[in-house]
Amino acid sequence: MRRARLDRFDWATLLALVALAFFALGALVLRTLLQGGTVTGGDGYLVADPMQYLNWLRQAGESVGIANLYDLKDGPNSFVHPGLFLSGVLHQLGVGLVVAYSVWKPIAALVLFAGMWALALRFLPRRDDRRLALVLGLFAVSPVAAVVGWSNLGGASFVLSLDFIAGELWAGNWLWGYQFTALAVGVMPLAILAYERGRAGGPRRMIAAAGGLGLLCAWLQPWQGVTIAFVLVAAELWSVVRRDRRFIAAAAEATGPLLAIAAPLVYYLVLSRTDPSWELAGEVNALPRWDLHVIILGLLPLGLPALLAVRLPAPAFGDIALRAWIPAGLLVYLLPFGTFPFHAFQGFGLPLAILAVAGVRARLGDRALWSPGVRGWVVAAVVLLVVPGTIYRVTELRDAINRGYQPFFLENGEHDALRWLDEEPEPGGVITGVYLGPVVPAYTGRETYIGAGSWTPDYDRRRRETQALFAGELSAAEAERVVRGSGARFIYVDCHDRPDISASVEGFTDPPRRFGCATVYRVRD
Repeated sequence: MRRARLDRFDWATLLALVALAFFALGALVLRTLLQGGTVTGGDGYLVADPMQYLNWLRQAGESVGIANLYDLKDGPNSFVHPGLFLSGVLHQLGVGLVVAYSVWKPIAALVLFAGMWALALRFLPRRDDRRLALVLGLFAVSPVAAVVGWSNLGGASFVLSLDFIAGELWAGNWLWGYQFTALAVGVMPLAILAYERGRAGGPRRMIAAAGGLGLLCAWLQPWQGVTIAFVLVAAELWSVVRRDRRFIAAAAEATGPLLAIAAPLVYYLVLSRTDPSWELAGEVNALPRWDLHVIILGLLPLGLPALLAVRLPAPAFGDIALRAWIPAGLLVYLLPFGTFPFHAFQGFGLPLAILAVAGVRARLGDRALWSPGVRGWVVAAVVLLVVPGTIYRVTELRDAINRGYQPFFLENGEHDALRWLDEEPEPGGVITGVYLGPVVPAYTGRETYIGAGSWTPDYDRRRRETQALFAGELSAAEAERVVRGSGARFIYVDCHDRPDISASVEGFTDPPRRFGCATVYRVRD
């Protein structure tokens, strides 16, 4: 592996992955250049999530620790995240919020590529096999979800479930707003391969590197960190069972990396038990798990050819670890504790692509993938596993943008109002509608009465109250009760077909400040 070098195909694949990472954000920026407005920085399917990350990185740059700003209550700055802290430092140095977060896109793409490239180099001796696995591992996206979504087979709930699992498995979904997910997934194979090299007689620093990489992965994404730990334990135990290694030696080798991985996992566990906001997020995210047929259909495109490799010899630790990856991730998914287990599926495409190509190679013998009689099948498989699903996912994002239900953009007036709230020296939180609630903390540093659903206490009640307030449905007395009950100092009215609520709030607010189509009211004592 030390002698290996990227060839032109590898470089082209890396550039394509970086282009995919910037595709959605670039399209949003292009639209603002043509139609006006400002990009908020939410370039994924659920804008509230990247708005949460922008909010967190701003706090991390100011105080290292991060609190929940979606409740308008004092709370501990108990959350520390290495990536958000570094982005926060960049923001403190004058880099814009969106840019400070987006700098991770090329880094995440590079690390993800490096992880998949290292896997292919380790397990696939032939160059043509490695190229195929590289493309499938990084770009494959379920055609099953596309077919079901376009045809609406099985109803809306079934379509949503297949869209959900397809998004968890697809690298594009991680790179559109969830850069730390792509980074964590890319670190996974690097940690496992470093551990294998160290235990096989390589430099002892490789064991330390495995522990460091595992710690980083678990801190970025706990699900992937637990999966690494389970893979190492399973592969070592299997080595002991088949008498390749003594138990004491295996335990001594694995203890250091496992303890390193456990450190951030214990930290997250403590957060979930001691911080009320993290407890709330855990309760809200305790969603029903997917039905078995959804999991089977989600894994089927790469999982079916991967089954061809199940009976192939597994002589080395790495071969065992590769086969243990999917069962380990499924175990993480099925554990009765932790939150949002669906993220355990992130990264499954990497080992599945390697196993799928290895299984096909066992059937082809020495025939090259580009030989007559084989080339057509290979091209058809790549097209089927990449093109329809990618078109479907891009179409879904385009539709989400065009519906206008999420704040992908800010009107000029909305942006000016947020800037004024950011620069206004008087402290105090903001009450606004559901639409821009998640944006307020990121762009003003202020608390908001309503934000992301999983981090806002009594979200449904607050949503009803704010909808009635900004729809002009409340009397003056009712509006004052809601606003004063929220504890907000400012009322922020966005530009989305809001009626004039001056009559409802003028009795307890100062004269409004108008910013084009947006308005800010200050609540009097």
